Amino acid sequence: MAAPKRPSRFRLDPAIRPAEYDLHLEPDLEGGTFSGEVRIELTIARPRRAITVHAAGLEITRATIASDGAVDPMRVRRRPGDEAVTLLSPHAAAHRATLSLSFTGQLGLHLRGLYAAAVDGRRYAFTQLEAADARRMFPCFDEPSFKARFRISVTTREGNAVVSNEAIESEEPLGDGRLTVRFVKTPKLSTYLLAVAIGPLVCSPVRRLGSTDIRVWHVPGKEHLSQFGLEAAAQSLSRLEAYFGIPYPYGKLDLVAVPDFEAGAMENAGAVFFRETLLLLDPATASLAERKRAAEVIAHELAHMWYGDLVTMAWWDDLWLNEAFATWMAYKVVDDWKPEWRIWHGYEHDRAGALALDALAHTHPIYAPVRSVAEATENFDAITYEKGAAVVRMLEHYLGVDAFRAGVRIYMQRHREQNAVAADLWRALEEASGREVSRVARAWIEKPGFPLVSLRRDGRSKLRVRQQRFFSDPRVAAARRRTSWPLPLVVKRPGAGADEVDRFLVDGASRTVTLGARRSPPWLYGNAAAGGFYRVHHEPRDHEALVERLASVLSPVERLALVGDQWALVRAARATIESLLDVVDGLGDETDYDVLDGLAGPLGFLDDQVVEGELQERLRSWIVRRFGGQLDALGWTARPGESDPERLRRAALLRLVGSIAEAPWVVAEARARLHAYLADRGSLEPNLADAVVAICARQGSEALYERYREAMTGSSTPQERRRFLLNLASFRAPTLVERTLGATLGADVPTQDVTFLYMRLFGNPGGRNAAWRFFTRHWKQLRARIPPLMVSRLVESTPALRDTRHAREVAKFFRAHPVPEATRSLKQALEMFRLNAELRRRILPGIARWTKRRGRG
Repeated sequence: MAAPKRPSRFRLDPAIRPAEYDLHLEPDLEGGTFSGEVRIELTIARPRRAITVHAAGLEITRATIASDGAVDPMRVRRRPGDEAVTLLSPHAAAHRATLSLSFTGQLGLHLRGLYAAAVDGRRYAFTQLEAADARRMFPCFDEPSFKARFRISVTTREGNAVVSNEAIESEEPLGDGRLTVRFVKTPKLSTYLLAVAIGPLVCSPVRRLGSTDIRVWHVPGKEHLSQFGLEAAAQSLSRLEAYFGIPYPYGKLDLVAVPDFEAGAMENAGAVFFRETLLLLDPATASLAERKRAAEVIAHELAHMWYGDLVTMAWWDDLWLNEAFATWMAYKVVDDWKPEWRIWHGYEHDRAGALALDALAHTHPIYAPVRSVAEATENFDAITYEKGAAVVRMLEHYLGVDAFRAGVRIYMQRHREQNAVAADLWRALEEASGREVSRVARAWIEKPGFPLVSLRRDGRSKLRVRQQRFFSDPRVAAARRRTSWPLPLVVKRPGAGADEVDRFLVDGASRTVTLGARRSPPWLYGNAAAGGFYRVHHEPRDHEALVERLASVLSPVERLALVGDQWALVRAARATIESLLDVVDGLGDETDYDVLDGLAGPLGFLDDQVVEGELQERLRSWIVRRFGGQLDALGWTARPGESDPERLRRAALLRLVGSIAEAPWVVAEARARLHAYLADRGSLEPNLADAVVAICARQGSEALYERYREAMTGSSTPQERRRFLLNLASFRAPTLVERTLGATLGADVPTQDVTFLYMRLFGNPGGRNAAWRFFTRHWKQLRARIPPLMVSRLVESTPALRDTRHAREVAKFFRAHPVPEATRSLKQALEMFRLNAELRRRILPGIARWTKRRGRG
């Protein structure tokens, strides 16, 4: 069947519903094909001669329907533009019928549907069916609202393992070197949650939690890397069961490390798939950031066993019901398991990314209408995930922890194994809390953007609060800014003995509120604990008072948010670049690693996207003067018993002074450390490894490039392999850039990593021009390799190319080669190109003045 020119907008008839599937698959792993049979028990509201099901890239070789004791053959009419087939019967079927289909397909390399992967000469097949790729594996009703039960069986060669959603019911050798594996029937599931993994996989010993068996599956040779994932899964599952008040709803829990996988992970019910880097790790060599990320992703996917799998959105416009809640829940779970990790501080970095995206004119509401598969794919972004999680967190603070959880439990119990919409959740939360929820929540869910909250003193204890929509673009008309939200505002100020907060629900564009202080406080901060999804513009005296007292009155996460707000105000022409640099300068003695990492964002942007030549040298010299002393005092070697925060502070300082400022003495020391690291992976503190490998690649020789390739091939962990692979894109020598670009077309680079190499190359000053030329010349080959979600990410990254001529070329290229899955991403990218160019022109004189003054100082 030919592929459609545009992704389907086609929706199936809700009067025909599947109740149960019996699906059998037989892949030929060596030949790259598969065949299958499916029987679908249907309920039909009105008599039908024609039944349409989704199918894409499949050949239907036989079709029959059984109804009222008769079995009729069916004629197949292909509808490739709709990713569907219509099956025509000589007699009308009514009420109950059984549809039987035989089919064949290709095991693609596009990481979609049922696809092929190969590792060390061993062949595998895996599934990735979200959003709408179950139709590439078997003919089905491929929409979330068509939940049904599934009996799945697979025939494969003996010696291959087979993993699916439920436990194995039986294994039947066929006597010819093949066996058929049958699985227990599933509870009701949407098609996108089905899972099959086939090939020479091995599994960990069982970790039991209550009545649930937990295993980690992986390719051979990685047995020593499974324990962290097992522990994180058990810790997450126990907390999730307690939160929801519902036992884990599936018969077992398999965590499968997939060697080539589009997403970070996928919440298939009972068989969760992960990229290897997010499941298999060695705690002795993994950085704390890698451990945190793996734990957060594992918790996120297991939260989906309730949010998304047990209770499923009715259609993709409510994707946020899955992803926002799972994102928020994951941070909640990991924070309870590992409070010393301060996971909510790390969330501030994610919140900042969502705020930046939502400040664009081409953003979208958390709840976004979806008319096609392409539009569904577009919504897997920071708005749906991180902004959605921030709004969920605000609602929990607004209602209170206990009332919020009670409402979630009502929602889960009421809709288990069914589909739901947002209004169902609002009703449950209102029922549990006795407070207004729908109006407050809908404003944040259904409107794009977020408020800029301006605070001005109005007398001794009065505070004038104004809100308008915030845009990064200074040219947006005032009329577009005139909107407001029901705003949960939490203001921090000094109290009698300790700092206090005042809470307000601010409705309307302007309101005066009364602080709890009797006297005018010497300072106030308008987003206590950085819990609100908004930017704050303090009046000058409060801003200056905060800058003078940064370390003493604001928590680390508040300091991080203050930097983010100030940078956003600079971008929007509401503050000068000097005001941001003053804030950063005031944090020169900062010891919190999250705050230091927060500084790397704006400083890295200024260094790469704004300044050049002598001005770049001045900016870098100031960064080294301000932060280099801390790094020098800490040294490169962790002391016995040194805490994680100290280790992470060293890593953050290395990124500032070495990765951004490229201080020669730091680069030289990094080279010495790299030499030892290449000989012995245990010689370098794990939190420094990423920065050291990247710093040394920039001026690296061909000999070093070969060492990286050897290290990548011989790596002992997925994190190590990824580190050396992606930093092939950090080499700046033209010949080495060309080698890396050539590798993106071949088997040396897994499909899952192609996009990340281009994203790094677009940001590589020595490689961005060549990368864009190569990308456009080899688009046909790359388009065949890169799956839809990753194409969208790649388009998003094009503003790193920097030049305005590149903006014109990007616009022209994607007009000629449209990517439906990246329609919004392209608009956002072109907007960012324009905003970055305007920002450069506006702030360059201010950077020159400020660094000149600091140079004299």
